[in-house]
Amino acid sequence: MNCSWIKITQKLVKGILVINQLDDTKFEQFLKRIVIKLRLQDTEIFTVDERKKLQVIFKIDEETLLIAIKTIIYLYKRLLKFIFMPVDLQKDLMHIGFNNEKTEFIVKMWSLEISPTLSELASKESNKCGESLNFSWKLNTELSSSLQKKCKIPKAYLLISNEKEENEMELTHSDLYAMFIQLESIQNDLDNLIL
Repeated sequence: MNCSWIKITQKLVKGILVINQLDDTKFEQFLKRIVIKLRLQDTEIFTVDERKKLQVIFKIDEETLLIAIKTIIYLYKRLLKFIFMPVDLQKDLMHIGFNNEKTEFIVKMWSLEISPTLSELASKESNKCGESLNFSWKLNTELSSSLQKKCKIPKAYLLISNEKEENEMELTHSDLYAMFIQLESIQNDLDNLIL
């Protein structure tokens, strides 16, 4: 069991086994509720009364129900970070242990969730046709300066421009490294917002 988008742990395998045992006729509604609450970023997916009703419906104890809920939450948080072909996602889910019915429900729900995002991205790109962003760079080495004789100082020049404006930056190695660290931090923050 090896998928690059999800880490296979004993907890995940246990959660998948629990999910596979849930009644298929009621699972789709259960899954929808969790995904909707995740989208709304609601801290409580189910109230205590709702969890008790679900225990009766699925004929499981509270601990088993919580394992199923946590597994679905973890799975969807991972799924929403990636773009898959539905067929590939279906294969991956089967590969990590989901049965065919649960796989179909999960792929269907994921497709419904991701299609507005893909449509929005496509419309943003089509709206930006007149506003193309250009990025170019060059690397120079300063061999000496009035302050330092016979000293090589590598410098990077970054040029970011669009139809309206142009920005050029001169960066030393340490400046470029600091910029990289900051961009990486921004990327991590953006990834965490998706969770």
